[in-house]
Amino acid sequence: DGDSVPVPVLGGRDAFYGVASPAENVIWAVGRGGKIVRSDDGGRKWARQASATGANLQSITAWDSARAVVVGNDATVLLSADGGRTWQAGAGLPSEAEGRKLIRVRRAADGRAYAVGEFGLVLSAPRFGGAWESLGRQEDVAWNDIAASGHTLILVGEFGRIRRSADGGRNWQDVASPVKSSLLGVAVSTDGRLVAAVGLDGVVLLSADDGRSWRAASSGTREHLFGVTATSAGWAAVGDKGLLLRAPADAQTWDARRLSENSYAWHTDVEAHAGRLYLAGATLSVLGLDNKLEQFK
Repeated sequence: DGDSVPVPVLGGRDAFYGVASPAENVIWAVGRGGKIVRSDDGGRKWARQASATGANLQSITAWDSARAVVVGNDATVLLSADGGRTWQAGAGLPSEAEGRKLIRVRRAADGRAYAVGEFGLVLSAPRFGGAWESLGRQEDVAWNDIAASGHTLILVGEFGRIRRSADGGRNWQDVASPVKSSLLGVAVSTDGRLVAAVGLDGVVLLSADDGRSWRAASSGTREHLFGVTATSAGWAAVGDKGLLLRAPADAQTWDARRLSENSYAWHTDVEAHAGRLYLAGATLSVLGLDNKLEQFK
C-alpha cells in the first residue's frame, strides 16, 4: 500500500512568460499550456488556478488582488474579478484578433486595459477588460509591448518600430527609431518624465519627450533584453542568460549583471512591487530588498 503524491504546483518543465504583483505578498504568474499560479504569502505557498485553456499565456496585468486580465496565443483573453478563483473568456474581441497571438497586456489607472500582438493588433477595453475594441490596423508587424501614460500610448515592435498616440489611440504617428532590431519591452517612469524601451542585442532606448523622439543608451551588454519596468529607485530590465539590468531614475548608466553566479535562465517579464522585483521566465523568482535572489519552487 502507498499514499498518493500530490503534483507540485511549480514544476521543472514550467515556463512562465508573465508576472504581476498587485498587492503586498500577492504574486500571479502565467505561462506555458494555459498555466496560471498564484501565491498570497510572498511565494511560500502556491495554488494553481483553472484557466480552461491549453493555449500558452503570454502576459498578465492586475489592478489589485481581485481584478486581473491575462492574454495569450489563439486570441486568448481571460478576466477575473475574484482573485482568480474563476476566470472568464474576454467578450467582444474584434474579428481581426481571431486566432492571433496576443503578446502583452497592460493596465491604466482608470481600469482600462490595453493588449498588443501579431499582425498589428492593438486592443483596448474599459472596465477592467470588458468590451474590447481595435485601435490598430492590420499589417505585417508584431507589436510586442505598449505603455500608457494618461492619453499617451506608445507601441514598440518588430524591426525597431515605434508608434505613438496622444489621444488614447484614435490617431497614431510613426516615430523615428535609432535601431532596426526588434523592440520587446517599453515602460514609463514612475514620475512620467522618461520612457525606456529594450530589445534584441542589448538595445536600450530612452525618450524624454513623451515618446516623440528617442536616443540609444549603453546597456553594457549585447544579450537580448525582453522586458523592462520602472521601479521606485529607477529601472530594471531582464533578458537572456540570467541577466538583470538596473539603472537610476535618469537611466543614463545601466549595470548589467547575472542574477546569480550560475544563473543562465532567460526571463521575459519583470514587475516591481514594494522594493522587490518579480521575474518570470525559465524560472519564477524574486529579488528581495537585500538583493538576494530566491527561486520559487
